[in-house]
Amino acid sequence: MTTASTPLAEALAEALARERGLAAQVSDLRQLPGGASKETWQLTLTVARGAWRGEHALILLRQMGGKIYAHALDLLDEFRVMEAAYSAGVPTPRPFAALPGLLGRPAVLVERLPGESIGRKVVKQPELSSARARLAQQLGAALAAIHRTDLDATRLRSLLAAPAAGQTPAQAQIAQLERDLDRVGEPHPAIELCLRWLRRHEPPPPERLVLVHGDYRIGNVLVTPEGLAGVIDWEFAHLGDPLEDLAWGLIREWRFGADTRRFGGVGLAEDFFAAYAAAGGEPLEQQHADYWEIMHNVRWAVGTLNQAERHLSGAEPNLEFASLGRRCAEMELEALLLIEAAPAATRKDE
Repeated sequence: MTTASTPLAEALAEALARERGLAAQVSDLRQLPGGASKETWQLTLTVARGAWRGEHALILLRQMGGKIYAHALDLLDEFRVMEAAYSAGVPTPRPFAALPGLLGRPAVLVERLPGESIGRKVVKQPELSSARARLAQQLGAALAAIHRTDLDATRLRSLLAAPAAGQTPAQAQIAQLERDLDRVGEPHPAIELCLRWLRRHEPPPPERLVLVHGDYRIGNVLVTPEGLAGVIDWEFAHLGDPLEDLAWGLIREWRFGADTRRFGGVGLAEDFFAAYAAAGGEPLEQQHADYWEIMHNVRWAVGTLNQAERHLSGAEPNLEFASLGRRCAEMELEALLLIEAAPAATRKDE
């Protein structure tokens, strides 16, 4: 074990002593790659005394300057959602501590679980083949647990964004996409056409609003050879339609090239849906999931534009953000093809 003596490690130890009363030593601090809105570090924390006495393998998340979507949660609110999900029995890293200011930025500490999170590795690595055989079922059951979370007992109802009075989740999503697109300030007629289609073909709203993870897909879960180890990245959590989570993992972007396996490049959508229902989730109509798959392609198309704008505006110069903006057309085309393939019963005269 190597004791870390960087400014970040020293600031972390001081913050834990000041805000949590923990006499702790930070070691093996190392930044991990990836992350569009948060820095991610792994570390070992050794606590000398008290209830947390001992060694803890942890992840430090530290908020960066911008967001993919304007309505994304701040890191400290995301931590509160993680606490609620963990207490509700959702397989997610155990929350350890929230630190409002760590070298000038909010930060949180959570349990470091084993597993791979990079989507292209999850769908292709030979050593994860046994995991891929069961991930659709495991993720269906885990999603049912998320949607069962008691919004009042966990105080999420007062924390998270929800559709306005008289507004359905689909209408709220479309309105937000239109606001985001307006901020980009450039013409995207394919997106405008898709948004019009979505307004005209909205399915019935859900009977109740649930905790929606908001980014439930391969790439935001930790996977070991045994399968699902934990659900991560809760920054887009809100109250909404269960179908939002059920369909997000279906879009082609999250198959990472394994297009024959419609659910995240690892399994069949039917297996995912069946496991969700078997674990207590509401049965769904396929055409309603199809609608949300179109919605989500539009959502990610706008998301790529938002990322590019972070770079182009000078707010956060980053070549990865810039390159994402060039991919908007892929989602536009996919959404248009899905609309064209929609069953005649769901299409209405334009």
